[in-house]
Amino acid sequence: MQVALDTVPLIYSQSAERRTTFHLYRELLARDGADDFVFLCIDRHGRRAALDPLLVLRDVPVRRIRLPFRVVEWTWKHLRWPTVERLMGPVELYHVASMHAPPARRASVLLTVRGIAWEAIPQLLSAPRVRALRATFNTSMTCADYYLAVSATTRDDMVKHLGVDPQRIFVVHHGVDPIFRPPDDRQALAFRLRARFGIERPYILYVGAIGHHKNIMGLLEAYRLLHAQGLGGYDLWLVGAPDSAWDEAQASVVRQGLQDRVHFPGSMSQESRDLTDLYGGAGCCVFPSFYEGWCSPPVEAMACGAPVVVSNRSSLPETAGGAALLTDPDDPLRIAEDVARALTDEPIRRDLVHKGLARVVQLSWGASAERLIGVYRQIERARG
Repeated sequence: MQVALDTVPLIYSQSAERRTTFHLYRELLARDGADDFVFLCIDRHGRRAALDPLLVLRDVPVRRIRLPFRVVEWTWKHLRWPTVERLMGPVELYHVASMHAPPARRASVLLTVRGIAWEAIPQLLSAPRVRALRATFNTSMTCADYYLAVSATTRDDMVKHLGVDPQRIFVVHHGVDPIFRPPDDRQALAFRLRARFGIERPYILYVGAIGHHKNIMGLLEAYRLLHAQGLGGYDLWLVGAPDSAWDEAQASVVRQGLQDRVHFPGSMSQESRDLTDLYGGAGCCVFPSFYEGWCSPPVEAMACGAPVVVSNRSSLPETAGGAALLTDPDDPLRIAEDVARALTDEPIRRDLVHKGLARVVQLSWGASAERLIGVYRQIERARG
């Protein structure tokens, strides 16, 4: 088939959306010899260089549209124009890696869905955010023929909340970036953590947005309870971009007098060694979210040899694959007890580390690309 690949996340995003798109495309281009690919690059400011690491792997034509993406997105939403064919010429499949699906005359449109939090937990997101996400996705749904869900949970949520035919939804899990691996020298790791972050004490690690939907306030309460249980020797590092709980979390830490024990270093690039080091040095990594379409940090932590505790909600049990302790996000005491088990019960700790490393082997980007190629073949057969 002639397959057009969306590049919006590669050009405009600095989040996990960009990283996961890059890794999936990289393996896809290396493995799929049956399809002819072309990149659609909607970019006024000449940021095509974001595609260079992929173009080194394979000589893929790039169709550049010299307009701001927000202009093209507006015309897609309100005018249902221009079509994929108008932008690209004849194509059989347009693979949308973002939330913004274009109209098409004859091409099939495959829309990636990384979760539908605005439908599943709207009460934990701001009303303007819910309205904006819902409007964008509803418009894209009118253009989509098929959906690429990042988890079976996301697929089931789409059926439940949006009434999408499950036969139109394909599930392809995210893989784990191979940069995440256990530290080979604990002494050198401790030196780097001390030099880079001033870390002197053992710590518990969370990685993700500092938002209410991530249950940051519940995690802070669980940390307070850990202190009450005699585990006050551990600091708490909350690594992630400010979101809806940022101000409340900061105020709570000050109110409890924990400013020197709870740390907010902000988000960190995967291109640096910092995040890998923090995973590798953590006594335990905990992810108590109320909702995730797919959550990469738990398996990144597993890849670095850390024991992991995750929420028993949404896709987190699916992501963990039996390699983490499952906890109740509504119960800070339960979170504290499960974190304490991962920190202090040595048999449980060893078992979590062993199972985590085995789980990571199941989640390679190569395997994800192979599943995606299988999706392409199913769409091709359906097109006749």
